[in-house]
Amino acid sequence: MKTHILYRGPQERGDCWQGLFTDSLPNVVWHHWPQVDNKEAIEIMIAWKLPRDYQQDYPNLKVIFSVGAGVDQLDLATVPSHINLVRMLDPGIAQGMSEFIAMHVLNIHRDTFSYINLNKTATWSQLPTLATKQRRVGILGLGNLGQAAAQTLLNLGFRVNGWSRSPKQVDGVKCFSGDAQLTDFLAQSDILVCLLPLTDQTRGLLNYSVLSHLPKGASVINVGRGEQLIAEDLVALIDSHHLNYAVLDVFDVEPLADNHILWQHPKVLVTPHIAAITQNESAGQVLVENIQRYLNDEPMVGKVDKTLGY
Repeated sequence: MKTHILYRGPQERGDCWQGLFTDSLPNVVWHHWPQVDNKEAIEIMIAWKLPRDYQQDYPNLKVIFSVGAGVDQLDLATVPSHINLVRMLDPGIAQGMSEFIAMHVLNIHRDTFSYINLNKTATWSQLPTLATKQRRVGILGLGNLGQAAAQTLLNLGFRVNGWSRSPKQVDGVKCFSGDAQLTDFLAQSDILVCLLPLTDQTRGLLNYSVLSHLPKGASVINVGRGEQLIAEDLVALIDSHHLNYAVLDVFDVEPLADNHILWQHPKVLVTPHIAAITQNESAGQVLVENIQRYLNDEPMVGKVDKTLGY
């Protein structure tokens, strides 16, 4: 019996994944949206965003695979209870995210951004440096990406703290959890990295009150979601010299408007949502393995709890 899969996304990625599926899953029939002759045959959908009216158009849909690490781009409230939702746990995404975070933690740690600004005035000034073991990096979110980033930073010698909604234990990481421990976690974070999923609880979390608990001179790296950060509050804390630098890769509206204050601020680096990109080959292998699990009636890796949003 054939299993029909509908892919909705870029042609190049689709061609790569179709080739992997043909080699590894001969009983799977690949469809590239919108070319579908029999919508009732579709059992699995792979997409970043869902087609309009997909619940009615694909009545036998059983699994939706998100091509990203998050699922906040989907309206979870509209996903019927009988449809499983699975997020992408691509090792390529984890590697890319760890590289991006490590790069900018090091840039902040070694005052790269200060030197860039000093270059503009031809100012020769050597700034003091700290050993990595004296710098505390706090990671908001200890999921797959957070733990990968923590290990990379530990390998560089940084002291790493981590915060998660529920208690976790990660080797080498001082772990905090829950609302009661958030303030203590922030007070011990010289560089704050946000890797939280977007939920009702995390929307607007990085506001003036929360960020004020960071030590004076701390910096912020946001690679979670733009809706988690109140940009005006961040700028106010930087301008008042409570915070030092910010590296922002995600924004509540993307692309960021060309007249936005963040573009021109001398202590803010804007990057266009490129911290981690799904890698076709590695992500394709993850999909193949997960769909094989589905076909074997085994638990799929990355299954989303819709009540939590991740």
